[in-house]
Amino acid sequence: MKTDKQIYLLLGTGTDAFRFLTGGIELPGPYRGRSVAFKELERRADHVFEPESGAGPAYIIEIQAQRGGDVYDRLVLELVLYRKAHPGRAVYGLVIFLDAGCDEPDSPWVDSLGTGPLLRPVYLDAVLEKAREREPDHPLLAVFLPLLADERDLAGRAPAAWRQLESLTEPGSKVLLDVFLSWLMERHKGRNFEEIMRMLQVLTPLEETVAYQQLVGIGKQKEARVILRKQLARRFGMLPPWAVARLEEAETAQLESWAEAIFDAASLEGLLGRE
Repeated sequence: MKTDKQIYLLLGTGTDAFRFLTGGIELPGPYRGRSVAFKELERRADHVFEPESGAGPAYIIEIQAQRGGDVYDRLVLELVLYRKAHPGRAVYGLVIFLDAGCDEPDSPWVDSLGTGPLLRPVYLDAVLEKAREREPDHPLLAVFLPLLADERDLAGRAPAAWRQLESLTEPGSKVLLDVFLSWLMERHKGRNFEEIMRMLQVLTPLEETVAYQQLVGIGKQKEARVILRKQLARRFGMLPPWAVARLEEAETAQLESWAEAIFDAASLEGLLGRE
């Protein structure tokens, strides 16, 4: 199942989600997350969290859902490039693994973990297990249910998890509901939306549910992204990786703005605002 984008979205919902998912890192104030391109090597860091006030350290976060072999190498390179671009700013690197089996114990950087800018890795399954004891009502436990629970556990707990998430009104709560729904839909690809709603014991008419309205929005966003990608390829030729990444990260309003400006743009970089 897809995990990286969803977990980055969750990390960006606020300081509490960041604390929860990073195993306890407390941010000193409001932060913003963004993807950062390093032009020297045509490399992009998946997600960098920077303090909005400029006071406090930055964090480069890598998500690893399977054994890859080079996540620490990538992180060290990104740390070096970020420090070069922002001299004097403290920056730390952290890998969040779904579980310990995704880690890379043979990496030459393992002995450096926890002794400098490379923080010790976080294993999400362990974080969630501890949270069940210490913070049993934390909404992120509900969000991760479709990703990590077995079928029996998911079937039994999904309706309550859904009701908990749908009742939230805090800033960022829509993201939690979106991620829960996307993982649940991916987990049950053979079921249509009405069947998923029945599984969640949703009795509200389908078109009136928050989930349905959000799903329509998600569908429009995907359609807009596909159309714009075709338009860009026709206008500027084959899209480079950085442009594809920008399209994947963009929200519907941004996609619509690019679509309106495409024929007046002199270059792909000028249109998409390459960093």
